[in-house]
Amino acid sequence: MAKLKAMVDPALCDAGMCDNGVCAALASCPHRILKQEAPGEMPFVAGNASLCRGCFKCLAACPAKAIKKIES
Repeated sequence: MAKLKAMVDPALCDAGMCDNGVCAALASCPHRILKQEAPGEMPFVAGNASLCRGCFKCLAACPAKAIKKIES
């Protein structure tokens, strides 16, 4: 059975919508799988996406609605 994971949609991500360009979803992820190299840059799922537990707290925190559920 496929498991749902979080994925950042680059077409929707606008880091300028987040406070000081720091991704709002980063702090909401209890497993710290989202990373951002610098303020204003697009966040990404770091390392092994299988670390995502599917809680989707990041999805709720993203003001641009740029984080999507995907099957893996």
